[in-house]
Amino acid sequence: MGASAPPAEDALPEGAIPTDRVTLGAGTLVITDLHLAPLGDERTEEFVRWCDAVKGVPVVVCLGDLFDAWVGRRQARVEGSRDVLAALRRLVERGIAVHLVPGNRDLVLDKAFDEVTGGTLHAEGFVGELDNGTSIACVHSDALCTLDVDYQRLRRLWLWGPLRFASRHAPLWFARWIGRRMRRLSETRKPLKLPEEKSIRPAAVRRTAAETGAGVVVCGHAHEARDEALPAGDGGPAVRWIVVGAWGGDRDLLEVGPGGALELASTAAPTSGA
Repeated sequence: MGASAPPAEDALPEGAIPTDRVTLGAGTLVITDLHLAPLGDERTEEFVRWCDAVKGVPVVVCLGDLFDAWVGRRQARVEGSRDVLAALRRLVERGIAVHLVPGNRDLVLDKAFDEVTGGTLHAEGFVGELDNGTSIACVHSDALCTLDVDYQRLRRLWLWGPLRFASRHAPLWFARWIGRRMRRLSETRKPLKLPEEKSIRPAAVRRTAAETGAGVVVCGHAHEARDEALPAGDGGPAVRWIVVGAWGGDRDLLEVGPGGALELASTAAPTSGA
C-alpha cells in the first residue's frame, strides 16, 4: 500500500473561512501573538499599560495568541489573565471596539470573552471593511498551515465539542493539566517537521482571499512581519499578504490610515490619536 498523497496547499479546514464583517475605520490598530503568561508577568504589565495608553482610535484587533495558553473560562479568574481582560474592558468603556480572533494557543476561547470584556470574539476571523471600500480578511492563520497534518488534527481535537465543553466546566487544575499535555505533544513533534509543513501556505492565503472577496489577507501566527504581493494566478487577482510581527518584535503593529491605507509600525511608537 503506497503512501497517502500530501494535502493540497489550499485545502483549508472546514469552517476556516471567516464570515463575520467588521468596519475598520482610520486609526484602527491590529496586534497579534502576545503570548501573555496566564498567571501574569512583566509582559502582562506592559500590555496593560499599552492598553491604558491607547486613545483616540476606533478599534483594537488582536489576531490570536493573546495568551500563551487558554484552557477554559475559569482562567479568567486567575490574576494575570484577569488583569489582561480588565484592560481590554477599559478600552471598550472608553468607546474603543475590541475584536479578538483566537490563535492556536488560545483556540478554546469562547463567548465568555465577550461577556467579560465587552469585546467581540470571532472564532475563525473576520472580514474588515476599510474606508476606501477594500475588504481585508483578518485571521490568525494557523488554519493556513495546510501541510502540517499533525497540527490540523490537533486543531480539530481542540475544536471538538466535548473537549470544548470540558474546558468550560472542568476544574482549572485539570484543564491546565490537559492543556500542558497537548502542548507538550505539539512541541515534541515540531522539530521533526519540514519548514514548509510549519509555514503559512501562499495557496491557502489566495484561497482565503478568493472565498472572502478580500484584496488583502492579514495574518498573525508566523511572528515575523511581512508585506508582499502574491501575484495573480489560477484566474484570480493579485493578493496583498500582510503578516503582523509578534508583540514586542519588529513591525508588531498594523495601523489603518486615512483612506484605508495599511502600514506596519511598532507598538513602541505613540498609540494616541486625536
